[in-house]
Amino acid sequence: MPAKEIRQDGMEIRHANPADIPSLAHLMTELGYPTSAEEMTSRMALIRSRTDHAIFVADENGIVTGMIGVSISPSLYQSDPQGAIVALVVSSDFRGKGIGAFLVERGESWLRESGAKYVTVKPSIRREDAHRLYARLGYEHSGLRFSKNLI
Repeated sequence: MPAKEIRQDGMEIRHANPADIPSLAHLMTELGYPTSAEEMTSRMALIRSRTDHAIFVADENGIVTGMIGVSISPSLYQSDPQGAIVALVVSSDFRGKGIGAFLVERGESWLRESGAKYVTVKPSIRREDAHRLYARLGYEHSGLRFSKNLI
């Protein structure tokens, strides 16, 4: 798979780079996780230093309109590595244009190339638009998520 893909309408999906940090911080905040550029700088440095994580952005004429974060890890309950979509967000100004589906397609491609045979995603219960997107893309509801703050 090439480092970037370009749709017919000029939308480009590419690996995120440090110049994208302000946009990524804004997108994470829009997703409901307030994030400063400083926080995103340290997160991105850690992620970019690893081979088991990737961040891709949708870039439309120099404007970052969305992002997906994916990871791969060993699985205790299957022999094959497990892929995960850890974040997906499209800017509210650009929703409804197929950007989310294009990002998921790119994330899935990276996971396949990295050895994953399946992928999971755990969207927030309140993100009904994301639930519909994943169902439309062939994802099946297969569980329930619990979370707890440790600090």
